[in-house]
Order: sequence, then C-alpha cells, then structure tokens
Amino acid sequence: MSKAFSLSLILLCIASALVQEFGLNRLTFFTVSPDVVTIFLAFLAVTAGQRSSVSFGFATGILTGILSGNMGLNMLARTLEGFIAGYFHIPEDSHATAKQKTRRFYSAIVFAGFCGNAVIATGYNPLGLLPAYRIFVLGFLEALFTFTLAIILHWFFLKKSLAD
Repeated sequence: MSKAFSLSLILLCIASALVQEFGLNRLTFFTVSPDVVTIFLAFLAVTAGQRSSVSFGFATGILTGILSGNMGLNMLARTLEGFIAGYFHIPEDSHATAKQKTRRFYSAIVFAGFCGNAVIATGYNPLGLLPAYRIFVLGFLEALFTFTLAIILHWFFLKKSLAD
C-alpha cells in the first residue's frame, strides 16, 4: 500500500468511528442502528485483504470503544468483523466482474455485521433481554439496517471503486 492510500484509510477509519458514535448510534430502531464501521471494514476486506481489515477492525474497535465506553467488547467485535469480512477478499489479479465484487461486498457486510453484533449483544445487555433474542433478532436487524445503508452508499459512492 502506498503512503497516500494508507493515510486515506486511517482518515476513513477515524471518520467512520466518529460518524458511527455521534451520528448513526442516534438512529435506533429496536435498540439497533446501522453500522458504517462494518461497511468500511467490508469494503477494506474486499479490496485490500484480511490482514488490513483485521488491523483496521482493531483500530476502529479502540476508537469506538473509547467513544462508547465499552473498549474491550468493541475491540473484539470489530476485530472479528474484519476477520470474517476478510474471507470475502477478491485478489487484484482475479478476473472478477463488478457484479461479483458487489456480491462479495454485500455478503461481507451481512456476515461480519451479524457476527460483530452477536458479540456485542452477548456482552452488553442494558435491557435485560434473553440471549437468543439479543443474538439472533438484534443481530439480524442490525445486519439488515447495515445492508440497507450499504446499498445506498454503494449506489452513490462505492460503485466505481468496486468496479475497478
């Protein structure tokens, strides 16, 4: 990775953590909000690989943890999200079409978002809900909300980046 690309990734990491904690966490529905950090990690995983997505997942976990007060839980969840999203990486020398890259991007968002939210839902329970409800229903809802946000972001911003 070039220095300019690394610097832009660091700035996107910080920006996604700030948008998540101060913007999107205010848009809750059934105590769940869409997750822009998961979208950032999925995009990074598909384009740059698993190692980068795990590293930036850990970094965004530290940032969101500091901002939210659940540092250990956020670090674990974001690192896991980066690790799972990394399995959807498409190497640069592959002949994947834009449609295949988009499908892998969306798959990375859904699987990583569900697993990351399942970790957070298991460790953090302010409403005293049942574990199965927290993991499956809230995990599914967050994955659905994040997927919807990803479709909107892909349509307006990421379409050209994934097509290259």
